[in-house]
Amino acid sequence: MSTIRPTFEKKEFALSSSPYVYLPVDIPVYAVEVAHREEIDGGLLQKALDRTLKRMPYLADSLTVDHGAVYYAKNPLPMKVAHHRGLRSVGGSETNYHLLDVTWDGNQTWFSMFHGFCDGQGINMFLESVLYHYYCMKDGTEYEGNGIRTDATRETEAETVDPYASQYSVSPDFAMPDRKNQPEFYHLPEIVPNPSGETLEYGFRLPSEEFMRFVKENGTSPSVMFSMLVGEAILRVHPDAEGQIAANLPISIRRALGCEETFKNCSSRIILPVSGTPMDALPFAQRAAQLRAVLKQQMNPDIFRSIYNMLGEMHLRRMEEATDYEEELKKPATFYTISHDTFYIDYIGAMHKTAYSGQITDVRFLCKPAAGRTLHVNIIDHDGQFRLAMLACNDVTPLADAFEQVMRDHGLSASRTPMRKFTLPLTCWREGLIRKQ
Repeated sequence: MSTIRPTFEKKEFALSSSPYVYLPVDIPVYAVEVAHREEIDGGLLQKALDRTLKRMPYLADSLTVDHGAVYYAKNPLPMKVAHHRGLRSVGGSETNYHLLDVTWDGNQTWFSMFHGFCDGQGINMFLESVLYHYYCMKDGTEYEGNGIRTDATRETEAETVDPYASQYSVSPDFAMPDRKNQPEFYHLPEIVPNPSGETLEYGFRLPSEEFMRFVKENGTSPSVMFSMLVGEAILRVHPDAEGQIAANLPISIRRALGCEETFKNCSSRIILPVSGTPMDALPFAQRAAQLRAVLKQQMNPDIFRSIYNMLGEMHLRRMEEATDYEEELKKPATFYTISHDTFYIDYIGAMHKTAYSGQITDVRFLCKPAAGRTLHVNIIDHDGQFRLAMLACNDVTPLADAFEQVMRDHGLSASRTPMRKFTLPLTCWREGLIRKQ
């Protein structure tokens, strides 16, 4: 492990990193915890990591700063798996300045990242590749990849495309929806900052087949239905809520931009008003279908292409004009203070199904609620169950209780898991950077 930060060879501008690398504060790591049926073999896990990085060498890159601009940079230092219970702070000397990390203990593995390096889909590519190679070696079988990026395939340029580096074609008759007169969103009074950095997790389990049948019966989609159920729970706790209760749904927009293979940040968000509109008067199924239509309207590719054209020019101009990193950090960071509406639903979906999937018993996504003030719900589909995690920086037991009751009132076989707590380490990717400028 290096104790003095080396000078890494810079590569391209880290345009997709801009919302994260110019924040005035360090942000917590984003992590995935995976539980396995058997105890982990640390030596095999390291070999699996090595195979992954040989296939995707860009995942071993770091970030560096030159005259205030941030670049991806080649990092020749080894990425080492650590026998450590939980997460390490990525980006600094502890992880050889790598922005991804793998740790293990007993039958658990943890994969962590700096969100300025890649996004949730990027870390999924990473962890699924590592686990694929691990199980191939452990079981002595070269399993079918089934969509996983493995060393049976070759690296392509499409895997490292920065979605902000291109200008996208937009339909000539397209007009961006008017967002000047945004309604007043309801904000939960019980959501307050927690200086300790601790996050509380209220977990639920829901049979996937049963829930998907319920979704189809109501003519909608899983993310819309989950948003509606959370909205109902909020109204039970706050029946006099004023303003719209709105869900913020982060989505990958790789397909809309034609960069399906990239590991870099490529996302946008949908705002879904689940209460406080004329749709409230509709029967449940009709409202579910209408909300799905609202979601589809916001999925117009021209919206995302227009936004990325504007943001790409802005990020590139900032990089080209940057002269001093410390001065850049003093500029307003609107991303850090953005309103995430009433609650935030991250519908993560499922890992690729493989012949060894049964050896993976649980998957948890660990993240800090947005800006430390927002109710956050992660949803993962794994092993025939939706795993829902309601995250907050303080006690929101009444909301969790109401959410559980709402699901049962709709005839869903929801079960509750014990409340858990976790604290995420801060990333330290700037370790030594400012001093060296």
